[in-house]
Amino acid sequence: MFEHLPLPSPDEIVPLMIRASKDIRAEKIDMTVGVYRNDMGQTPIMKAVREADKYLSVHRKTKCYVGPLGDADFVASVKRLAFPKKIQSKFIRGIQTPGGSSALSLILNLVKKAQPDMKVWISDPSYANHGPTITSIGLGLAKYPFLNRETMMLRPTSLMETLNCLGPSDAVLFHGSCHNPSGLKLSEDYWHKIAGIAREKGFYPIIDTAYQGLGDGLTEDAEGLMIMAESVDNLALSFSCSKNFGLYNDRVGCAFLMSSSEQEVDQGQLQLASLARPAHWVPPQNGAEIVKHILSTPQLKTMWLEELNTMNNRLIRLREKLADALRIETGTKTYDFIAENSGMYSMLPATAVQMETLRKDYAVYGLDDGRINIAGLGMNKISHAAKSIAAVLL
Repeated sequence: MFEHLPLPSPDEIVPLMIRASKDIRAEKIDMTVGVYRNDMGQTPIMKAVREADKYLSVHRKTKCYVGPLGDADFVASVKRLAFPKKIQSKFIRGIQTPGGSSALSLILNLVKKAQPDMKVWISDPSYANHGPTITSIGLGLAKYPFLNRETMMLRPTSLMETLNCLGPSDAVLFHGSCHNPSGLKLSEDYWHKIAGIAREKGFYPIIDTAYQGLGDGLTEDAEGLMIMAESVDNLALSFSCSKNFGLYNDRVGCAFLMSSSEQEVDQGQLQLASLARPAHWVPPQNGAEIVKHILSTPQLKTMWLEELNTMNNRLIRLREKLADALRIETGTKTYDFIAENSGMYSMLPATAVQMETLRKDYAVYGLDDGRINIAGLGMNKISHAAKSIAAVLL
């Protein structure tokens, strides 16, 4: 029945992750999979999450299904996190989803249902699942200039020129903060310029927020979204709790729609719920209950914020230390961009062949496009990483 189907494109990350796990060299550094790790290479359960889980295991009254809209209190809690201040004359509605990827998929399915010929633009480069998600839904896919692979800096002129050519038949997918895979950070000035173009040209902004709190801070990482929301009449947001709550395998997320028309956004919310039914029917609830309990319990919220801040500060220190070490090893400032990036990722200006050399000869694992997960780098491995990168890329 299926033998005539072509083989799907292989997932690059999983085979590399397995290969790294089997590498017994003491100097090994695994910067492949996109999860937060501590200096012991572990992805720990956050203390606030563990406390909330223990409380709920005793006091939870049911394991009954929630509806396709999900838990309304959870959605409201995440909305306050994602939109930290009220936006005048705008209405926001959301539904609970199995992670941020499902949120984005539902939003794109809604776009396809409303405007089948709409083209969706993603950054070049972008998160590996963005393109396949868009094309699998049957929407057109295009890329807007973003990262200069020679300087590892933004391509502002090309970016603005491309956005200025778009219109109401286009949707543009932006990373809310902590760009994956580059870590490149848009300044508030650039966000204002992009929002102004969106308002003038009428393209539909979709914001993917997967790392809020792991860049410049919880509120600061929402600033781009807020600038856009205050400028345009309509936008969509996919939100993930995987990284900032460490709830990777609980699949916790939300899809939000914002509009200046309450009737339109109410209709959109019902359409999202309708699209959720054949996709997953109802979302998983355990992780959502944990997030809701943390955000509604002052002591646990404080505990979570402190731990999130600790994770964030560690990422900043790792970036600074790696950039410093590379400056020493190379005698140049070529890699200073690593310290200027934010979030979990950066990209090395390397070819696929060079990345394989790093893996084979130096036990330093990253993706073929040069993406490295800074969180996978222990403080005690920075010197080895810098020496290896300098030896291969110089």
